[in-house]
Amino acid sequence: MRAGLKFSRHCASMLLLVGVVLGGCAGVATPPALSLQQRIEAARSRADHQALESYFAGEAVQARARAEEHRNMAQAYVRQVAAGRANANMSTDCHMLIDGYESMAAQYELMAANHHQLAEQAK
Repeated sequence: MRAGLKFSRHCASMLLLVGVVLGGCAGVATPPALSLQQRIEAARSRADHQALESYFAGEAVQARARAEEHRNMAQAYVRQVAAGRANANMSTDCHMLIDGYESMAAQYELMAANHHQLAEQAK
């Protein structure tokens, strides 16, 4: 448990350092990025919709990756249950999350496909 806590603290420290470094770079005359909602509301051109298509396709990839992480975790919990070090609910919880992430991925892919279609129709 202690090693996991040290690892978590180390990761948090590294993320904070990266955030500070990137935050310092961002202040060098970079205009603030539009929010996703603003990008959707402003989407008119082919490039706008292609950018949104790319965004949603990336979100789908991330959701599928999270589903895969939970598949691996579920297998680990099954082994832990067999060894008497975990309860069966942990694997079940992972499977519920897998279903959720797979559903999210499918929805993101649908959104990407819709923006692909809008890009094709745009001038």
